[in-house]
Amino acid sequence: MSDVQIYAGIDIGGTNIKFGLFDAEGKILYREQRPTMAEKGPTPLLHLITNIAERLMYHAAEENYSVRWIGVGSPGAVDHRTGRVIGPCPNIEGWQGTEIAAAMRERLNMPVFVDNDVNSMALAETRFGAAMGARSVVCVTVGTGVGGGVIIDGKVVHGANSSAGELGHMTIEVDGPLCACGNHGCIESFCSSQAIINRTRTKLKNGMSDIFRTVLDGSLDNLTIKKIFAAARKGDQTANEVVIETGRYLGVGLSGIVNLLNPEVVVIGGGITDGGAGFVGAVNEEIKRRAFTSATENLTVTKAALGNDAGFMGAGLLGEVNQ
Repeated sequence: MSDVQIYAGIDIGGTNIKFGLFDAEGKILYREQRPTMAEKGPTPLLHLITNIAERLMYHAAEENYSVRWIGVGSPGAVDHRTGRVIGPCPNIEGWQGTEIAAAMRERLNMPVFVDNDVNSMALAETRFGAAMGARSVVCVTVGTGVGGGVIIDGKVVHGANSSAGELGHMTIEVDGPLCACGNHGCIESFCSSQAIINRTRTKLKNGMSDIFRTVLDGSLDNLTIKKIFAAARKGDQTANEVVIETGRYLGVGLSGIVNLLNPEVVVIGGGITDGGAGFVGAVNEEIKRRAFTSATENLTVTKAALGNDAGFMGAGLLGEVNQ
């Protein structure tokens, strides 16, 4: 078997599980995905992930690759020391409490490392992506929810109870909208996909522009995130207002993080950033308007570079940073 280290990672998403093999330069050697089928419950999901790990190892053996561990990125707070999910996962009911690492180690007979999925993404973007070469990085994902990961001196910040980095649940308005976490005014309550759709729907109740009428085929029932960004790119005023104000809300929260941690790079990923329409620029402007000049002088605010590969690539690196 080859002595060259090859990395194997699995990224558990609410909809799909992405997995693959890559080398030390970040070149992807194999990638695939499978539906998560979270509705079947945690036990079948754990079996599926273990089967995927076996598939990765089988493929590695066929190609004569040396794989020393499997890494897994999971939603929710994860105790990276034990590989146990300790926080709730809204998209995977019953996942909290799952002993991912222990169950997989028993079946695979090899080291298994598990961490939060956004922590994994942050690792990948720091090693191979938008923050390559930086030592202090804040990574945020914006989509169904808003998640975060923090890298300081090249290492993931886990906190006392493995719950650091929950940027989406910082309060930015005391009496703001109800968040899925039960609190009010969290960043997520303003910036999640559903929050953006709700604000747009409210603005359009008094009438649609010709652009929105065309994009939505004349019906508000067809309103989605993709269609809001499509309208924004076509120059619709209401859509652009929503995109920019969402970027400002995120920037308000991140400006406090920038003052606290003074990172070199803020990386923004997730489905919302794929829409473009000036979203990342609006976040950048708000951070630089609110945070101290000394903290933003050399700050880069940028879109994530690795897309859907970041999760499994970061997971594959966990054996290096957690040993």
